Amino acid sequence: MTPELAADVLEALLLLHEELSADPEAPWYVGTPDQTQVLHDELWLLAGANPEINCAALVERWYSGGRSKLLPVNCTGELVSSRHQMALSPG
Repeated sequence: MTPELAADVLEALLLLHEELSADPEAPWYVGTPDQTQVLHDELWLLAGANPEINCAALVERWYSGGRSKLLPVNCTGELVSSRHQMALSPG
């Protein structure tokens, strides 16, 4: 991994942390260290599969994936927020 990619992963982590912590439709994400580590690991996996990706594209790819180990309390395995719905909507 390049330093630029590492910087994009960190920036994406900070953006997602801010967005998910403020998203009233995702109140289960509060940014605890364990949750932050899961999110960081997921972003690294996405970045590893797409080494030319930038921060904004990485965030979009994470949202469009629609799945995360950051499970809501009901453990559906699906992340659902207005941002996820927009990423999955055609058009």
